[in-house]
Amino acid sequence: MQAFDVAHSRTWFFLSCVFRSNVNNKYSHCSSGFGIELPNPRESKKQSGYLNIFNDLGADWEAIVDERDTQKEVDFIQDMILRKGLTLDLCCGTGRHAVILRKKAWNIIGMDLSRNLLKIAKLRMKEAEVSFQLVRADMRYFPFKNKVFCAIMNMFTSFGYLPSLSEDVKSLLEVYRTLKNGGSFLLDVANRDHVIKNFQEKAWAEFKPFYLIENRVLDLKKSKLISQWAFIKKDNGKRRLIQHILRLYTFSQIEMLFKEAGLIVKEVYGGYENQEFNLDASRMIVHAQRIK
Repeated sequence: MQAFDVAHSRTWFFLSCVFRSNVNNKYSHCSSGFGIELPNPRESKKQSGYLNIFNDLGADWEAIVDERDTQKEVDFIQDMILRKGLTLDLCCGTGRHAVILRKKAWNIIGMDLSRNLLKIAKLRMKEAEVSFQLVRADMRYFPFKNKVFCAIMNMFTSFGYLPSLSEDVKSLLEVYRTLKNGGSFLLDVANRDHVIKNFQEKAWAEFKPFYLIENRVLDLKKSKLISQWAFIKKDNGKRRLIQHILRLYTFSQIEMLFKEAGLIVKEVYGGYENQEFNLDASRMIVHAQRIK
């Protein structure tokens, strides 16, 4: 079964329970075919770079994340979040976490801004013979009602690409708004201290369809990592460039932003095997809750 390949009555019931009323009125079978599509009406030229980063990567991003140990990450998610109620995979990308969790009977929704990545997620759902809702929407403007999720997860450094700090806060306020009281939020980002300590201006990696050469600039004053990725296809040697800018956070900064948004940090880890968080940890995985 694919997203929205269900009776209209069942779909409308789901929409009325989870989505805001103005979203219910806009429901349609999208031309892209993956579910609900809600482009941000306030999108500006200034924001277009953020909007297109991962959409432009598409299948190349799939090749990159497929090299990761997704099962280990899913095991960690299951240790942190109870399987009850509805879970949002925020910035779900190719759906690599959500598909596995759905096979384990999790009630889950995948949300992302990239049409291309959501199309890949839809194909993964079909291959795995599972079904769940896929929604194209902006992480600053959730299309969901208040207090509908028991848990929200944001994995593998999908936080920090928004154009401004205030917009990062806006996305956290949306997390708070849509979480039930006592609901969990799991945020997985790169550890700023580790990035600085191990910074290299150039790096390269090999993936099945291409070579990746990365040139980096670290702006300590603005706490940003500016990266230019050069993809060189193995089959024809074609080269393309993509630049992205990631805002880096310390744990104290994340804790402060969470508090501002109404989220209380419960624990923090440095890796997917419950490693202690310290300056040498490559990841900063923060488990927080909405208390009231």
